Amino acid sequence: MEASDTTSTPPYFAFKTLTNMLTQMEEHGPPNRVDRSFLTGMSGAGQTQFIHGLKSLGLIADDGTVQPRLTNLVTAADQRPALFGQLVRERYPEAVRLGNGNATTGELVDLFRDKYGVQGDTARKAIAFYLAAAKYAGDVPLSPNFKTPTIRTGAGSSRRRGRPPKPDETPKRTEGGSGVPEGLHPALAGLLQTLPRMGETWTGAERARFMAAFEPVLNIAAPVSDDGDADDEEDYE
Repeated sequence: MEASDTTSTPPYFAFKTLTNMLTQMEEHGPPNRVDRSFLTGMSGAGQTQFIHGLKSLGLIADDGTVQPRLTNLVTAADQRPALFGQLVRERYPEAVRLGNGNATTGELVDLFRDKYGVQGDTARKAIAFYLAAAKYAGDVPLSPNFKTPTIRTGAGSSRRRGRPPKPDETPKRTEGGSGVPEGLHPALAGLLQTLPRMGETWTGAERARFMAAFEPVLNIAAPVSDDGDADDEEDYE
């Protein structure tokens, strides 16, 4: 079996997204590779996160080629919890050991920051994925104190998945409620939504991935017109 890369950022998308994808693959089997053309139902940012997560778990290779472990998860549906249990223990050995005792959520957050290199909202999402995968497996030890962490923003308020914000915590959004200006290309809007909110932080690796994705997405969303460039140059002559 392909080993997962425990030095890379762990998955930080919803675990349900993965199990839903496995169920969808059952009818025809997994594709030869998982790429953006296969993930047409996701935003550009969602595709990036999902592909990265599959690579981190050793389910696909760097070029997207499906690995035997992913094929087994699809074809052996009745063994899927046990297969996930094995995967979780291999990908998160330190978190599994921590779960054997009465460790706190704070200790789990520290571990994901120090060992797995994630913090802020990315850590919250990564921990939520881990906890969901461990519960799905059923045989992975989890401390009774483990919960999806609350992330403190710079203004001192908190945000946690599943808890609706209080009225005075509701972030001010632009018209349409997307958090980004209306009328943008969906790929660009999806990428901008991955930016940290005011007061939140992100890792250097996360920023590097955003910057690497920004120019290709911008080229698609707002292609440059050569005629327009010529007109602009004439204006400055």
